[in-house]
Amino acid sequence: MSLPIIAITIGDPSGIGPEVVYKSLKDPSVLKVCKPLVIGSLAYAKKAGFDFSRLSCGLCDITVQGEQTIKPGRISAISGEAAYRYILKAVDLVSYGRAKSIVTAPISKEAIKLAGHAFSGHTELLARLTKTKNFAMLMSAGKMNVVMVTRHTPVSKISRELSKKNIYDTAKIAADYLKDNVGVKSPRVAVLALNPHAGESGLIGSEEHELIIPAVKKLIAAGIDVQGPLPSDSAWQKMKNNRFDLMVAMYHDQAMTGFKILSPERLVNITLGLPFIRTSPGHGTAADIAGKGIADPSSMKEAIVIAAKTC
Repeated sequence: MSLPIIAITIGDPSGIGPEVVYKSLKDPSVLKVCKPLVIGSLAYAKKAGFDFSRLSCGLCDITVQGEQTIKPGRISAISGEAAYRYILKAVDLVSYGRAKSIVTAPISKEAIKLAGHAFSGHTELLARLTKTKNFAMLMSAGKMNVVMVTRHTPVSKISRELSKKNIYDTAKIAADYLKDNVGVKSPRVAVLALNPHAGESGLIGSEEHELIIPAVKKLIAAGIDVQGPLPSDSAWQKMKNNRFDLMVAMYHDQAMTGFKILSPERLVNITLGLPFIRTSPGHGTAADIAGKGIADPSSMKEAIVIAAKTC
């Protein structure tokens, strides 16, 4: 059986993306599961010390005007434009059957905005490019999985963006992914509360009774093994102890804080609902250490392996 071709973008070239991709592809265990196809400004990467032509991988060179001015740790409109173009090329390659799935190194939302492109993250851009309506952001580390109902939403707007429908849809698409792609026959799902102490029967907010409980009832009716709404502080301990296969978080930090404490080195972002598998390491561009050669590639390796094994 031939290995799948995985399109791998180097992310914002001013961040640690080129470094963690390069280090990952030097690992024989990664090359055993896929044929990597690296997408990026390869002349810039070589100048920065990452000569991908020396590795066992396909190359797709994207030249961006002014890329020679990019410097490690300094985001710019040029680095944002470069990262944006890498994503477009990766989607094209998958759309035309040149690759099976996509792995994206981290981008800077600020740099993308400076380049004139308005979107809140990789997930939303990929959904727009593929005309995907029902999609979700799943964070995974080993057997721990958390999906977000809202993603890059200001805290002040989270409540108004929640609905019975998007809570149900998010939980359902994530549970189906675990069944169809990971082999979890009947995922045990915990739906988290929005408010402290799960709202204290309406004393601390009404979202649990008005939105979350009705969504949980609908999930039960659909045959999903689900509990909730549960306070997130106690639910994380249960997830750590393998009591659940999936948690449904209402907002970004409710999902990410526990993961960043428990398993930051294995954390992978998986976009659900796209016509292809897309994964990414669960960290940012890390501008503070870019160019220093100390970035840990563990999460990127994990992202590549998951993309290869589930595509």
